[in-house]
Amino acid sequence: MFLFMDMALLRRDGGTKMEYALTGSVGFDWKRDYRGNLEWLPERTVLLTIHGSRAYGLATETSDVDIKGIAVPPKEYFHGFLRRFDQAESKNPDMTIYDVRKFFQLAADCNPNIIEVLWTTDEDIISMSEWGEYIRHFRTCFLSKKAKYTFSGYAMAQLKRIKTHRKWLINPPTHKPERDEFDLPETSLLSADEMGAIEAVKRNEGGGAQFSENAMLIYQKERGYRNALREWQQHENWKAHRNPARAEIEAKFGYDCKHAMHLVRLMRMCREILTDGKVLVKRPDREELLAIRNGIWEYGQLIEWAEKQDGEMEALLTTSPLRQSPDRKYLDTLCETIVEGNL
Repeated sequence: MFLFMDMALLRRDGGTKMEYALTGSVGFDWKRDYRGNLEWLPERTVLLTIHGSRAYGLATETSDVDIKGIAVPPKEYFHGFLRRFDQAESKNPDMTIYDVRKFFQLAADCNPNIIEVLWTTDEDIISMSEWGEYIRHFRTCFLSKKAKYTFSGYAMAQLKRIKTHRKWLINPPTHKPERDEFDLPETSLLSADEMGAIEAVKRNEGGGAQFSENAMLIYQKERGYRNALREWQQHENWKAHRNPARAEIEAKFGYDCKHAMHLVRLMRMCREILTDGKVLVKRPDREELLAIRNGIWEYGQLIEWAEKQDGEMEALLTTSPLRQSPDRKYLDTLCETIVEGNL
């Protein structure tokens, strides 16, 4: 009853969609630009918003247009088994629209790319029905201390990529590793099952006393070879698909400054969520973040800052007013209300 009472407070114009114009010269029109085969999708999308660099206020002249949304599929997607809808994707512009149930699952996990959809500024909303406004009204219900592990976790993943790419810039693999370099024959002396068994024991027990010394020696050599081969393959893939503009910045500053910018953004957003319970999508630190993208921070400064921030996020968990995890039963009822209201 509580949810429906709140819904009544949000109704506007008998439930018609409220349309918002996109900022700048970017425009999106469902009838003109949608290229998918789900004819019902435009009408049943309850929230559609600009996402990514344009929503952060960090877009450059070459930035893509990214759009994300939430939809409630027709009743046959709930009552039958022949149809299934999880998400719809299209290009030009890049757009992803999620089934409301999948969106709730991802948002409840505080997925950074999902939770921020509910916190974009009004000028970045393309269209929003009363149900989209309804979800935004309850957006704080999705926030929890899980943000530490998602936002900070994503940031540290960026840091790992930065370190790997810098290593490749300074000391790249020179050739594809060969088995004889690791004193190995052309064919492995350990079967896949034997390798898997040793891996499992090392993960669970941290040792391998039940295997012979010779088997463990071969295992270590095989592992060394496979790690070297994997790194060479990753390096070759990275080299082949590098963005030319980003490669130029990496060559100039010695690391990926765009990754650095997003690392800093994610860490700061994590702090804001844990401290204030808000997701600031449009960045108040826009100018500094763009300066970081342009190489104002030295590599060592970035590494020191990121590792210090990661430790501070851990400490914030003890003082944050947020719940340990969201009230999933409440969110489930909220999702049910939205689905029932659209069938």
